[in-house]
Amino acid sequence: MRNKLILFTADFPFGSGETFLESEIGFLAAGFDDVIIFTQNIRDKQTRILPVNCSVRRIDLSTSKLEKIRSLFNVFQPLFWQERSKIKKSYKRNLTKGILSTMLISISRARKVKKYCQQLFSNNKTHATLYYYSYWSDDVAIGLAMFREMNPGITAISRMHGWDVYFEASALNYLPYRHFITNNLSAIFAISEKGKAYAARNWKIENIDKIRVARLGVPEQKQYPSQSNKFILVSCSNVIPLKRVELIVNALAEIKNTNISWVHFGDGPQLDTIKALAKELLPDLIKADFKGRVTNQEIVHWYAENNPSLFINVSTTEGIPVSIMEAMSFGIPVIATNVGGNSEIVNSDNGYLVEANIVPSELADTIQSFIELPKEKKELKQQVSFETWKNNYNAADNFSRFVKTIQDL
Repeated sequence: MRNKLILFTADFPFGSGETFLESEIGFLAAGFDDVIIFTQNIRDKQTRILPVNCSVRRIDLSTSKLEKIRSLFNVFQPLFWQERSKIKKSYKRNLTKGILSTMLISISRARKVKKYCQQLFSNNKTHATLYYYSYWSDDVAIGLAMFREMNPGITAISRMHGWDVYFEASALNYLPYRHFITNNLSAIFAISEKGKAYAARNWKIENIDKIRVARLGVPEQKQYPSQSNKFILVSCSNVIPLKRVELIVNALAEIKNTNISWVHFGDGPQLDTIKALAKELLPDLIKADFKGRVTNQEIVHWYAENNPSLFINVSTTEGIPVSIMEAMSFGIPVIATNVGGNSEIVNSDNGYLVEANIVPSELADTIQSFIELPKEKKELKQQVSFETWKNNYNAADNFSRFVKTIQDL
């Protein structure tokens, strides 16, 4: 009997989002006879090459004005009242307008997903074994939970990363229907131990054993940074408020009499502002190069060609950034804020784990401290950085294990 995986994504393989799936998809394709990707990206062109046994379908989960009005009827759904009780009794929260709107619209979006799943299930003429996988614990995961509640014999899972784990990552300090997806999915896979612990503690759920850890990973690179006199600092993120790229600019502005080449990969609504800030504040010895949004392959190629000295990530919230894993696969030491699961990957042996509320002068001191390290201590951090990747974030190990886990559920 054939095994078929139904994978739900936000963008992949279209646009530029979910670059981390570029490594995982090969292992999913190798582990299943067929992979059908349902993507919510209904506009962009396909930008990633897929294995031959993968096919793609677009689904539109957006809600029109009329659908939002119709979502008011979801107050008659038992699920709505279960969640209302959870919010008041377990979360000790008031039902604000924003939370109420999220509850209603999430049900409408989830029911669309449930309908897609039911169609696939009904049209399964070859009687293949179907596995349903949401890459995020979002409204799609709620839809899969609805579907599995009706069909408890099927396997349906989701991953959870950062914004779909931590309440405080939401403007409402709320994520909908956490108890429902935990109760009704086969399993939920956190990408970090910290994410699992947070969900077990804060989601107020009963089935804690349903939450497991399945780390992400990146391919092997096996290249340490060079020991040239040129110091290259690299960062890779969207240029949005929670990534705090301006903090890097302000920190570099504090460093005097040191040649630094800072390269940033990624774009976003704040990019022009950050460029202007860098032009205004950075001394002549510090050169900023904004590469914009490029493909993951281009980033990897640039790392191999340029051997960066240090990687930096100062986000206010994270899961465990794949960008850090990627840097470590090259043996690049890392500076990262102690948020999300960063403490599981960054430490004093392979870099610097700094306080979440670090100020520019402190960040500047940390960068300067690494620059001034003796050669042998830099080499040791490089070695430990690579070993951190090898032992914990090797794509071949982690994704092969993940596929087997799904099939064994």
